[in-house]
Amino acid sequence: MWKKIVMLSLLITISSCGSKKMVVDSSKQTISYKSLGNGVAAISLQLFENNTFKFYFKSIPQPDTDEKPVKISEKGTYTSEGNWKTLNFKNPKFSLAAVFDANYAGTTDFKVIDTENVKINTAKKTLPIWGVVCEKQ
Repeated sequence: MWKKIVMLSLLITISSCGSKKMVVDSSKQTISYKSLGNGVAAISLQLFENNTFKFYFKSIPQPDTDEKPVKISEKGTYTSEGNWKTLNFKNPKFSLAAVFDANYAGTTDFKVIDTENVKINTAKKTLPIWGVVCEKQ
């Protein structure tokens, strides 16, 4: 009788120690873009679940020039309309139209709205920023 109780207790203990599975709600994950290897710039854009974003840009000076790297680090907020996210840069110290250059993108990639807002399509697997392909992570 004691053997059965000990075995049952042992069985319950072992079965309750199994690995816990975690279900991740994909709607709460961060959307992130990062530049692919290139000799032009290091770029990243992260959209967080609390409707804020961080944009980082650092140009890579060309060899045999006196160029200094251009660095941009901005935070802001965004709103959503399906896959389109409108990024609001508060008083950016750079030109959105220069960084989000329509010459290097299609109309379904992004749209510069004004000097502080740009709308991006997060359904795309890549996002061209300053002519550099940034891949969705």
